[in-house]
Amino acid sequence: MIAPLTLEQLQQRFGGELVNGSVQFDAVCTDTRKLDAGALFVALRGETFDAHDFLANVDGKVLGIVSEKRLEKSSLPQWLVNDTNVALGQIARLCREQFSGPVIGITGSCGKTTVKEMLAGIFGQRHNVCVTQGNLNNHFGVPMTLFSLAPENDVLIVEMGASGPNEIGYLCSIANPNITAVNNVMPAHVEGFGSVDGIATAKGQIYTSLEPGSAAVINADDNYADYWRGEMPEDVRTLDVGFGHQWAVHPDNIELDSRGCPKFDLVVEGVSHPVQLQVLGEHNVHNALVASGIAHAAGLPVAEIATGLGVSSGVAGRMQSLPGSNGATVIDDSYNANPGSVSAAIEMLAQRDGQKILVLGDMAELGPEADSAHRDMGLLARERGIDQLFTLGSLSGAASVAFAAGHQHEQRNFSERESLIKVLAPELDENTTVLVKGSRSARMELIVQALTDGNQ
Repeated sequence: MIAPLTLEQLQQRFGGELVNGSVQFDAVCTDTRKLDAGALFVALRGETFDAHDFLANVDGKVLGIVSEKRLEKSSLPQWLVNDTNVALGQIARLCREQFSGPVIGITGSCGKTTVKEMLAGIFGQRHNVCVTQGNLNNHFGVPMTLFSLAPENDVLIVEMGASGPNEIGYLCSIANPNITAVNNVMPAHVEGFGSVDGIATAKGQIYTSLEPGSAAVINADDNYADYWRGEMPEDVRTLDVGFGHQWAVHPDNIELDSRGCPKFDLVVEGVSHPVQLQVLGEHNVHNALVASGIAHAAGLPVAEIATGLGVSSGVAGRMQSLPGSNGATVIDDSYNANPGSVSAAIEMLAQRDGQKILVLGDMAELGPEADSAHRDMGLLARERGIDQLFTLGSLSGAASVAFAAGHQHEQRNFSERESLIKVLAPELDENTTVLVKGSRSARMELIVQALTDGNQ
């Protein structure tokens, strides 16, 4: 934290009841397995856990607690509230109010973590950056990012994820970003939003929550760009980024180097500077444009933006090229998947030389569109010249059927990871690229591990 807070401050601002007086704290913990004697413990409730069941284990091991029920026979200072999950956000809001630097908020269906890391590379050249770690981007994770703010930080970059309506608006009420972007809208977590239109509305809360004087970076190539412009609050500055030369931030002269990493000229408000990305795939040019638009809105010069983009090496599990068994190249894109990101992965794989193998796990949370979405991925893989498709899970079987239909391709759909690996491993040689992708629930990183074990 930038400065300590007290339970009395929280109670006076947000209500609730103090028991055993107040206490000053400058750290927050939420895991009874990782208690900190100098922290405030918040007893959270989740779908599969309730920290209130373990409050007795906390007594005497922290400075104080936030809970929905009193810890009896304890002298620990306690802030009693109606909802500890809400209280976590309220504590985070006070931490945010201590910070006066630019606060960047990023959301989108896919690529937002890559944009976040690109921004960390850009701003990190001459700023002390506080940035979302890992995937701490929900109503638990965003507060933890705000708790990690330190006095030396002068830029805050917050990734915001959502699986249903109003979640982005809630996260914005905590983090209060003043430069925001929706990276894209694609069919991801459709079950939680009801439709792709619902996703666009929910993600757009990162714009509608902006205060006057803030800046909004808009993906002008997205189908919902006009919708977001129409919903924008008054006195919010907008900046369009996209592949067309009419947009304020756009690329020119895109090429892929021998590794498959893009290089291009970044054009910002008419000023051009060359960029060499260190991440695979032309789709990452789009991520770079969004990051560039945000950095430009914050006042950074084009040359500095370009240099920062060139030092970002990507994120584990997202288009990472690894040495595989028998000299093969394994591209680890296993972190997550939706139709948009799988399409981008297929396009990238299609540009590789030699034998091209796609290993696809089930894409989760697609609702009634799940069967057709997987079938479309199989068709696209076939059309783009992918040599072999291995799939894992019941949903991805539709991709195998579509890939094999009318051709000599064999259907290779597996229900067990070990069986897939056993059939796939002999196909690997120095002339083969294997790209592994799937939703988190498919645990595709275990396939990557099996194909690269001992080669990294």
